[in-house]
Amino acid sequence: MLPPGPRTPAFWQTYRYLSEPRAYSRAVVAKYGRASRFRVLNGNGLMLADPDLAREVFAADPETFETPPVLRDLFGPHSLLATAGAPHKRQRKLLNPRFHGSSIKAFVATMQRVIEKHLGAFQGAADTGGVVVMSAFAQTLTLDIILETVFGDDARMDRAEGREVLIGLTNALSPSFVFTALLRTSMFPPWRRFVSRRAVFDAWVDRIIAERRAQQTPGSDVLGVMLEARYEDGSAMADAEIRDQVWTLLAAGHETTAVAMAWGVYWLLREPAVLARLRAEVGALGREPAPEALARLPYLDAIVCETLRIEPIVTDVSRRCRVPLHVGPWTVPQGDVVMVNVGAILDDAAVFREPERFQPERFLENSFGATQFLPFGGGSKRCLGAAFAQAELAIALATIASTWELRLASDTPERSKRRNITMGPGTGVRVRVLAARDAATGATTS
Repeated sequence: MLPPGPRTPAFWQTYRYLSEPRAYSRAVVAKYGRASRFRVLNGNGLMLADPDLAREVFAADPETFETPPVLRDLFGPHSLLATAGAPHKRQRKLLNPRFHGSSIKAFVATMQRVIEKHLGAFQGAADTGGVVVMSAFAQTLTLDIILETVFGDDARMDRAEGREVLIGLTNALSPSFVFTALLRTSMFPPWRRFVSRRAVFDAWVDRIIAERRAQQTPGSDVLGVMLEARYEDGSAMADAEIRDQVWTLLAAGHETTAVAMAWGVYWLLREPAVLARLRAEVGALGREPAPEALARLPYLDAIVCETLRIEPIVTDVSRRCRVPLHVGPWTVPQGDVVMVNVGAILDDAAVFREPERFQPERFLENSFGATQFLPFGGGSKRCLGAAFAQAELAIALATIASTWELRLASDTPERSKRRNITMGPGTGVRVRVLAARDAATGATTS
């Protein structure tokens, strides 16, 4: 027996979750409490907006769950997002070291170099009095960072072609077929377009793999690591698996981080006291701070965390039950979905005091548990690139804030809007570039 929930048709509940997930979640929690039954086009199940109940889900045996078909359809059957149980554990054991510890340290120099290169666009806007749309700027920036991380500085790869292929595939992701399985059919033009662009992407990756194999130069980048990696039984990753993992890393590694970066700039410009404190913290490092030093700054890290809390990019984490799952006093039937409502938990006043306010200090004054602060999901399928994304956000926000004077182009508050799988700022955070500034002295230079 599951708790009560909205009795509206599955189509309407899907639409509300799709179009305004946080507002709808607030209404559902207010009426039914922190656990409620739901019905959507992708399945029925139990929605949880409680950290303790979320902990039970994430602590469950991974074999309890199976992958929702949508993840296999979107990212491929070999993607980390699409595997479950033992196969997923096997993949993470192989890939985890590349996105933690010393490997992240190797990436931060690349991040800083690419960020500084792209900031040239701000000078052009300052000279012409134009407006920079932060979400578009950040998407181009994070795309180049993840391309160089995955493929290195391989001269054999046409970077412009890579951008075109990946942007084309990412832009083909439509909420309509993401949230409605019946529309993932060749009869539906948006799905047909996505499948076509995925085929172009696969052919592009296959060509790069073949060139590296032919020249016997795998490289030290992420693709090179995949080509040389061996599972415990000595087997290599198949090309199809490499393709799925590369698409997953590229998609997750630029879209979500770009949205968070745009939101971070927005909130810094909305909160002058936060911006001033950040600039003082960065300025104390001197004129050209090392990227590793930036990534370790405590207040900057708190700003990154608060940005991810107040504007979650992914608002829920779902698991489909392969066998019945006991959560609290309820049992989720086999085949049903258990959904941890990330947005509702991050918006919970019992966990985060005055949740509507942007207050980075909360992360300096308190320690939040893994199922209280969970922008990267949780359990055995927590985002592989969480540390990478947080370092990238820290370096980008610090560099932008300390080297440029910006102003929001509109006084109208920015509202979150559905992009594809993710949520993002509705107008993209439009900013005017006023002047360059010296990071160490704060003096403007143009």
